[in-house]
Amino acid sequence: MSGRTSHRSMEERLRIVLQCINGQISCSALAKQYHISETTIQDWVRAYRYTGIDGLKESHTWRRYSPELKLQVCQDYLTGKYSLRMCCDKYNISSQSVLRRWIRQYTSGKTFTEKSGGSTKMKAKRKVTQVEREEVVTYALQHGKNYQATAEKFDVSYQQVYNWVRKFEKDGTNGLVDRRGQRKKQPKPTRELPEIERLKLENKRLKQEKLELEAENFILKKLGALREQSRP
Repeated sequence: MSGRTSHRSMEERLRIVLQCINGQISCSALAKQYHISETTIQDWVRAYRYTGIDGLKESHTWRRYSPELKLQVCQDYLTGKYSLRMCCDKYNISSQSVLRRWIRQYTSGKTFTEKSGGSTKMKAKRKVTQVEREEVVTYALQHGKNYQATAEKFDVSYQQVYNWVRKFEKDGTNGLVDRRGQRKKQPKPTRELPEIERLKLENKRLKQEKLELEAENFILKKLGALREQSRP
């Protein structure tokens, strides 16, 4: 089990697990009856099947998983080979939340490590051009998103292929542009105009205002003349 605690006693866990395994009541019904999540019951059932009653004992230490196992589980899930629950059942992972954390770590390109140290380094990333990224994504999509085979063919990492495909599906080829190291362009400072240019612009503005005023006066005079003509 993980290092998390629970207010449920081992006896109560065992009773719930046996009811679920024996088919006396469904997992969802048990979850409602005891006011606990269905995934928690699934975790207890998995632990019981692997290690018996000892698997239901409250543990105050983190269970350790090898970096190699973490890597294998993530690849099995991301290739669509197994669901979260199936991966947890197959590799005896304590909970789906643990696996989700590994997947987030893996797809972000980080390295897997054990709590007590030790690590497995993922494939070092190399410089990949825009054209190569497009070729990688095209190949992956044409081969049913087989990320592992694509990574091996183009000599890139699994998580690179996975991330590029996701970005392409969201933003098209624009999502494959490498924007690392690009600084946000700062607006150019406004150039201070020389005095003579400033005066020219001011003169042009005054002329425009004069023309607008003359046009307004012309219209007012016309309206006045029309009113005079319409009087009896």
